[in-house]
Amino acid sequence: MKTLGSESAAGAARARVQHARTETFFRRRDFAGGDRAVESALSRLAAAGELIRVRRGLYWRGKKTRFGMTRPSVLEVAVAVCGPGAGPSGVAAAHLLGLTTQVPATVEVAVPGKVPEPMPGVRFRSRPYSRREHRLTPAEVAVMEILRDPDSAEATWPQVAERIRDLIADGTVRAHVLDTQATNEPRVQARERWATVAA
Repeated sequence: MKTLGSESAAGAARARVQHARTETFFRRRDFAGGDRAVESALSRLAAAGELIRVRRGLYWRGKKTRFGMTRPSVLEVAVAVCGPGAGPSGVAAAHLLGLTTQVPATVEVAVPGKVPEPMPGVRFRSRPYSRREHRLTPAEVAVMEILRDPDSAEATWPQVAERIRDLIADGTVRAHVLDTQATNEPRVQARERWATVAA
């Protein structure tokens, strides 16, 4: 028999999911209430087609189409699992920034600090924990990764630098955050490349 507390937790979870925008992840910890009640509510929403269970404790609300609900990309799932400061690396970073048309078979993801448990289709790369402290967005992580390895891009370095400047100008990435990260970047070449972008 359900308690009043579990009913209200389930109702609150249901209401929040139904009023949220599409292409949103939900975690158990995002909701108030007992673990069992919230997990049960999320499971019921998944069974009803309102959410997709991505992995234990992680759900996705995609767009509904006539073929069903859209699913998150491997990169989106990896970033959601790893939290703030995580983002694409290698060819995946170049792809996100529009610097290559290649779509990698295995997505490289840069994570702040310790690498998490393996995920199918993902190769994790450990990076400075300060990326989490400064809450870098996936686009900002991609810029930092391109500064480390511009050869991932199908473009010359001047074209890459111009693309980064465009992303700063349109507000996609924050110059002051990138400057803080780049000046503390362990790789000398990445610091030098940032200096040419910021000049």
